[in-house]
Amino acid sequence: MEPAFYSDRTQFTVTLPNLNYHSEAHQVAIDVAINVAIDGLNVTAPTKDKIRLIFDRVGYDAAFGRKEIAEIVGISQTAAGNLINKLKKADIVESVRGLGKGKYKFRK
Repeated sequence: MEPAFYSDRTQFTVTLPNLNYHSEAHQVAIDVAINVAIDGLNVTAPTKDKIRLIFDRVGYDAAFGRKEIAEIVGISQTAAGNLINKLKKADIVESVRGLGKGKYKFRK
């Protein structure tokens, strides 16, 4: 991965890629954070597994809704909506504006 250079008449910038972004330490930190949040929920082990599966697929940056959760986990959109409600109640996800109604992202 090479640095990216940009300049115009008023500025000069260099963008350096973070080569450690997908490192094992980064992944462990993410896993610990999501596990702590999930463990605080009063849900069954299969539900915790579904939440981990969703997080593994979308991470922090991608927005998702009932349809995406239903496809990832293999459940109905109604069940996906119930799961989202649990995540909202536990303050694990936040609403995303500008992408349509009912879109969420995991909180960092």
